[in-house]
Amino acid sequence: MREFILLARKGPTTPDFALETAPPQRHLEIVPHCIVNALFCAERIRTGVVFQLVLDGPAAPPKTIRFESDRLGSLPGLDERSLWRVLRQALAASRRLELGEECEPLAGLFVAKLSFEQLVRQRSARAGLFYLCPDGEDIRSVDCGADPCFVLTNHLALPRHTERFLRRLGARPLSLGPHMLFAAQCLAIVHNELDRRGPEATRA
Repeated sequence: MREFILLARKGPTTPDFALETAPPQRHLEIVPHCIVNALFCAERIRTGVVFQLVLDGPAAPPKTIRFESDRLGSLPGLDERSLWRVLRQALAASRRLELGEECEPLAGLFVAKLSFEQLVRQRSARAGLFYLCPDGEDIRSVDCGADPCFVLTNHLALPRHTERFLRRLGARPLSLGPHMLFAAQCLAIVHNELDRRGPEATRA
């Protein structure tokens, strides 16, 4: 199993936003690209992938939306607007959730009233927790194991206190190369690195 946790610190946490204005205003155009790169190959949905999107913006934070590729049904489209409609539907279903509660508005898509810190702390109970940063170890020199989880952020860098929190949990910093990349590019590179290592890097 491969898992990705994307922190979108300004991501909306209620469905009360316009598709035409809210994502560009908050620099969130990259979020649909991340969904596609995490879950899909050119010809199919990937198997054994979990993508968790943590939204921490207005007006009811926190919200975590989880896609499980092995249970995911068809989506209405892979363009930005279609995927933001799916996210808005998920947020609409989460209006009445209490802290720690979860619902499944679509097959393979879950939304929870769960913070980034709670999510990462839960995941740290298993081995193979990494976060992507420019000064980390080169991913090509690291054995990521059979059940890795990669933490990354969108256009806003992780705050220093969040990096310290991840390190305390045992997360290892990983670098994907000499240049800063968009989050969606990072997801494609991580998949490619692990795909090239063969079944041992992808088994559940």
